[in-house]
Amino acid sequence: MKTRILLTMLLALSFALSACDYTGGGVEQGRAIAFESGKKMTVVLDTSTVRNKPVYNGKIVTYKVPTESMDMGPAPVCGRLLAVNPDKKTVSIYDSASVSVKEILVEFTDVQKDIDDRHPLVAGKIFPMIDREKQTVTVYAPPLRSILTFNPGVAIFMPAEAWKFGDEMRIAFRNRNAEETQAIRIMNVSKTNIFRR
Repeated sequence: MKTRILLTMLLALSFALSACDYTGGGVEQGRAIAFESGKKMTVVLDTSTVRNKPVYNGKIVTYKVPTESMDMGPAPVCGRLLAVNPDKKTVSIYDSASVSVKEILVEFTDVQKDIDDRHPLVAGKIFPMIDREKQTVTVYAPPLRSILTFNPGVAIFMPAEAWKFGDEMRIAFRNRNAEETQAIRIMNVSKTNIFRR
């Protein structure tokens, strides 16, 4: 366990060092919306300045993935659901038609809090759960540690990917350009938990 924590910390440090090694580069975090194995990954960037409180409503950026497999963590699960906000009664999704982030008003019908991913209601289950007859979508939101059920109105007929969270990805990159930017290292934040025993 200590070895895994140490390796993860070294990987995080390598991100910082990689960003320093290249002019015009840096480190960004985003939620994965598309991925082609061995080729490229597209994310919606986090615009938050508050640690551990990401806001995925930034630029949509495509990165060429690293050429060395050791510089690429677990492949991302992709989805178009970016955020769920029970207080505002909204969900944010990536809309592929307009190539933009959209906020949709929804009606929350059930919110179950303080549930981690090992809870029987989550472990082994596949989210989202879509019930078009009842017009509800049920998702598990890891950042909120909550299972949330909501009625999105006519948006219920959107593809299932619209209601699926993409993995959170951290990317060290260089040579930003208008189309595709070269990633030096990619960490799958959603699948890298240094605190779990």
